[in-house]
Amino acid sequence: MTRKTVAAALITAVLAVGLTACSRDESTTATPTSAPIAPTTVSVFGTDEFIANRLLNSSRAIVETVEERGGTREQAIAALVSSEAETGWQSGLRMSPPATDVRDIFGWRLAYNLPADSAEIVVAATNTFMDNAATVTVSADDPAAYALAVQLADPRGYNEKEHFYKKGETAGTEYGAALPKAQAAYAELRGSQ
Repeated sequence: MTRKTVAAALITAVLAVGLTACSRDESTTATPTSAPIAPTTVSVFGTDEFIANRLLNSSRAIVETVEERGGTREQAIAALVSSEAETGWQSGLRMSPPATDVRDIFGWRLAYNLPADSAEIVVAATNTFMDNAATVTVSADDPAAYALAVQLADPRGYNEKEHFYKKGETAGTEYGAALPKAQAAYAELRGSQ
């Protein structure tokens, strides 16, 4: 359902309840006849079904790859932080101008012989992230700082200007902003593990 459809349905429901209530001659102390409506939970991956499924599948592949490599919950969240901050959990995005290459899920120039938006590319990029994580001495207890340390440890040489080129964007601020989304994504994928 789109936002417009949901809004139209809610407006119609409110009008129907309001008109029904106004047309009654009964006392206003009547007991309610329906249970309260539970609030709907919105996915951290969004409401557009196509995009949400794509982001969900990419994020699931990241978490599963980290777990298969023996990584911790914090390392999985750090990988989600990095991929959210760099690409919004999307592989195959264009590099910042003037480059014409595309990015993997962690913001690096795509260097794998795989389709840019495939699950395989997400797994390959996550394996590279975990290889780099093995060289980092920063604690994963702060997933945002850990994720950035892993990116900075990458032997390809992290150039912040290639990754964040809009005015005011820095790796530190973007990684910090990505942390709550990554934690929510992990919770949505794994519950309260």
